[in-house]
Formats: sequence, C-alpha cells, structure tokens
Amino acid sequence: MNAQELKERFSDLYTYMATSKKQAYMMAFGSVMKEMMDWMTANKPAEAQEWIDKLESIRWKNYLTPKEADSIVAQMVPKAPWTQDQWKAAMDKHEYKHEEMPYYNSCALFVTMSMIYSDSSDTLSHFMQGADMFDVIHDLAIDKLKDQDGRFNVRRYFGLQP
Repeated sequence: MNAQELKERFSDLYTYMATSKKQAYMMAFGSVMKEMMDWMTANKPAEAQEWIDKLESIRWKNYLTPKEADSIVAQMVPKAPWTQDQWKAAMDKHEYKHEEMPYYNSCALFVTMSMIYSDSSDTLSHFMQGADMFDVIHDLAIDKLKDQDGRFNVRRYFGLQP
C-alpha cells in the first residue's frame, strides 16, 4: 500500500471504532496506539513529546501545546514582554499557579496573559496607579479561562483545531 492508501485505511478503521461505541474496539485501538507510542518514544522522542503534548488536551477546558503557544505569542503585535521562561519566573515570583485543573494548562495561561498584555496594556496603564501590571493581567486572564459560562476558548480564539 502507498501512503495515501494507508492513511485512508487508518481513517476507516478509526471511524469504525469511534462510531461503534464498543469498548473492546476502543481497547484494541488503544493497545495499538500504546505500542506505536512505545516505539515512537524509543526511536523519536522529540516527536513523541509533541504527540503527548496534544493528548494532554483531554485534561483541560483550555489548553495549548508549548509549540502552539510559542507560535501564537510570536505573532502578537505588539509583542508580549516576556518569553515563556521569563513568564514562568514571574509566575513563581508572584507565587501563582501555572495551571489549574480542569480550567487551563500553563500554555493556555501564558498565551492568554500575553494576549491581554498585547491588546490592553496601554489602556490598563492609564488606570493603574502603583498596581503591578502583571497581577492585573494575571487576574484578567484567570477571569477568561475560568469564565462560568464557558464562552472563552483559547483554541477557538486563535483559530486552532479543537
């Protein structure tokens, strides 16, 4: 089989498994996926890390992978004032949690804070007198990520696949 035929065969099997709702089919599919991931982890760990980052989505209402977060922030105008490492250091200095189950992972919080800074730092600075801009931006980001009606979705906001 060529690559296209293999892709189609996999897609057909996946659709068959997913629409069957039979646990035995899901377990068989999962077993094969585990075997594939074991091989990938042993032979191509960087690629395996990217796949595992994507699988983390099942844990969060708002999530991004590190690669997605860096790509989004790199495109912001004006630029965010921090890299992911600088942001983590500032979060630790302020003793803020980097993530909170099930609301957001650290990459979603990093991007949302960067977005708020990029979009609103000039406006916020007009109204802040002596307040720490990082604190305010953090709290506004948490408001978005933990919004009770669940309307904000960081993936949808930045046009990413669910």
